[in-house]
Amino acid sequence: MLTSRKTFLPFALPSISEDAIEEVAQVLRSGWVTSGPKVKQFEMEFGDFVGSKETIAVNSATAGLHLALEAIGLTTNDAAITSSITFTATAEVICYFGAEPILTDVDPIHNLMTPQTLEATISSKCKWNGKELTSKKTGKLIKAILPVHLAGYTCDMEAILQIAKKYNLYVIEDAAHAFPAVHKNKMIGTWGDFTVFSFYATKGITTGEGGMITTHHKEYADRIRRMRLHGINRDAFNRPGWYYEVVDAGYKYNMTDIAAALGVVQLKESHGFWERRTEIAKHYNAEFGRFKGVKIPKEDENGIHSWHLYRIEIDPKVAKIGRDTLVEELKERNIGTSLHFIPIFEHPFYKKTHGFQRKDYPNACSMYDRTVSLPLFAGMTKSDEKDVIDAMKELLA
Repeated sequence: MLTSRKTFLPFALPSISEDAIEEVAQVLRSGWVTSGPKVKQFEMEFGDFVGSKETIAVNSATAGLHLALEAIGLTTNDAAITSSITFTATAEVICYFGAEPILTDVDPIHNLMTPQTLEATISSKCKWNGKELTSKKTGKLIKAILPVHLAGYTCDMEAILQIAKKYNLYVIEDAAHAFPAVHKNKMIGTWGDFTVFSFYATKGITTGEGGMITTHHKEYADRIRRMRLHGINRDAFNRPGWYYEVVDAGYKYNMTDIAAALGVVQLKESHGFWERRTEIAKHYNAEFGRFKGVKIPKEDENGIHSWHLYRIEIDPKVAKIGRDTLVEELKERNIGTSLHFIPIFEHPFYKKTHGFQRKDYPNACSMYDRTVSLPLFAGMTKSDEKDVIDAMKELLA
């Protein structure tokens, strides 16, 4: 058995530079710490980076998904379609409105919603009358599709958008894992009606907690800006004097200048972060691809993989070790792992409230029994990388 590491290696850690710390310190010294000039700067620079004219910073990607659905007028009489393999936030925001979440199965290779799984779901769970798409179970009007880019590999947005157009549906991309990913020579952030990014601590760039919404709909962007801060018609930073008006019952979803200051520097450093993650992923693939029963992730043949996560699948009948045993053995060696994701239909709330059945999602079930995410982050040293490779090679040999 290999000698264990002296310190624990998490599956992800943020990379915070001294430049980022100084940028945050300057905001703290300025006296303006809530939404102000740094948020505006971060929005503008992020929009320039991904090629979006309308960018709205919020305090989480969950808030961003919620605001996008609110902007299109989702109600308790409606439904939305999303992937069965995602973090709960993607499905829970649909439930915020009392709307019905409808889940697709995923493809067996990348575990994504595909045009095929989307059409199969529409065929089996929905009804089309030539004008409206409704849920066969509840009769609710289906208003949107929420595709989820997983681990950094992108959904087939061109085909999904064609399906959305056919059924008069909005497309709201969950791009929490997709920065800075490219799909067919176009950055994620410019495909759907809305794209929502996450800047959580484990993401490609971080603001601690935070998110960004991009859209090409100015009228929706204006509404989201109001609704992220109590429905007030002017930001405090731009307000001339004390007077303001509340024009909607909004939310408290604004990003702070403290968070945005971190984001501004992280954005500048993002290419270096991506290069290092890509390097590690390539080294992993070269080492682990030799072992039978191990399915390694592929490069994105339709664009550029963000390498947010490094997910493998273990076939215990061929690899001679199961996923759960592998996780425990790595933990014994002070190496952390995670699982992305427990399928939505496995969680008690969704089982009880929406009656999802495992039999409807065979590929998602297969993924759930086999997948594990290994450490992958820009701050990993060569020694960290070697520890993971050596431990995996010993356990898979």
